[in-house]
Amino acid sequence: MKSEDIVLGILSEKPSSGYEIKQKFSTIFSNFYNASFGSVYPILHNLEKQEKVTSKLLPQEGKPNKKVYSITNKGVEAFMEFLQSSVEQEKIKWDFMVRLYYAKRLSAIEQKVLVTEEIRRREQEVNTLNQLKREDWENKMDSFQLFSFELGIKQKQLMIDELKRLLENLRV
Repeated sequence: MKSEDIVLGILSEKPSSGYEIKQKFSTIFSNFYNASFGSVYPILHNLEKQEKVTSKLLPQEGKPNKKVYSITNKGVEAFMEFLQSSVEQEKIKWDFMVRLYYAKRLSAIEQKVLVTEEIRRREQEVNTLNQLKREDWENKMDSFQLFSFELGIKQKQLMIDELKRLLENLRV
C-alpha cells in the first residue's frame, strides 16, 4: 500500500483539496497510516501527471483560489486494482516503542516524561477522533469504515490505559 492508493481512495469518495486530504490522513487514517503534510502535494502532482486525477481552481472570497482534485476513470481503475490486490504484511515502525524498549537507559525523570508525553499525545488523538464522531461522522461511514475508525479509537485508548499503568509502576 502506498500513500497514492489512499489518496485515490479519498478522492473516490468526493473531490477534495490537498488540505482536506491531509486532514483525512491526520484524523481518520491516523489509526493505520501516516503521511506527512509535505508528501500529499507531490503525490497529487504525480497522480495528475499519470492522469489519475485532475484539478481545478475554485475562487474563494478573500482567500487564494482553492485547488480541488477529482479522480479520473484511470484513477478509479488504479484504485480498484489496489483494492483487489493481495494484502501486504503489516509494516510497523513505531519510534515511541523503540525508545520505551530502551528506556531503562534514561533517568527516572526522563522515563516519566517519555511516558507522560506519549499519554498526552494519544489522548489528543482520541479527543480529535471522538470530536469527529460527535460531528456525525459515524452516520457518514459505511460499516467497514466505522469498524476501522472505532477500532483505532479503542487501540489508542488501550495504549493510554496501559501507559498509565506503566507510569504508576514507575512511581513505585
